[in-house]
Amino acid sequence: MVITYTAIFGLLIGSFLTVVVDRVPRGASVVAPGSACGGCGLELGPRDLVPVLSWLFLRGKCRRCKASIGIEPVVLELSTSALFVAFAIKFDLSWELGAFAALGAGLIALSWIDLHTKRLPREITYVTAALGVPLLCIAALVRHEPRRMLMMLLGAAIALGFMALVYALSKGGMGDGDVRLSPLLGAYLGWINPGLVAVGLFLGFLLGAVVGVLLIAFGSAGRKTAVPFGPFLAIGTIAAIWLGQPAVDMVLHR
Repeated sequence: MVITYTAIFGLLIGSFLTVVVDRVPRGASVVAPGSACGGCGLELGPRDLVPVLSWLFLRGKCRRCKASIGIEPVVLELSTSALFVAFAIKFDLSWELGAFAALGAGLIALSWIDLHTKRLPREITYVTAALGVPLLCIAALVRHEPRRMLMMLLGAAIALGFMALVYALSKGGMGDGDVRLSPLLGAYLGWINPGLVAVGLFLGFLLGAVVGVLLIAFGSAGRKTAVPFGPFLAIGTIAAIWLGQPAVDMVLHR
């Protein structure tokens, strides 16, 4: 039942993220006004806002003017739900599940915006931290493992220090949004094991390098073309959460 409820909750949060990724880059409120069709201005009601089902029922078009809604809402809803389920499988019903769900929602929104605008809005990073970090602290206390809060701080410091160094050496090649995001990612990975910070960053940089080389090879980007790095950091972090501990254990037990 935990997975079912988490999947449904993920769909609802994903539906909200469709508003977030549209409005936050424009500096608009995510609360008011209510959602409306971009073509005719029709204010969307409950039957228009049921995650996935409304899109399928309306065939991806506005109920009144028939303007295309696009596939983006469904992608956001399903990806958020899938990530929430993945965390539910790993953490079951716990305080850390809530914390990592907050991280997942934040990373999906940030990655989406970065891919479309090459920006990582600080508002989303800060809100994610404000929601997730207290939950991580509560989870540590509930588990009677207060040391995890120190591990979290250590992870944040490691990630911030490394990314600040890369930012300085890149001379503008890396955005400050990536640096601002790094302590949040480091805190989450550090809460599990500070050694995972290195794994997450390595995987993010490796994936970014591979994609960059492929884009250049296929003529989709030049050597000086800016490639959004936030999604790679996000994927590296999520991969490290799932796969990083065996890698750390392997290194330590050599």
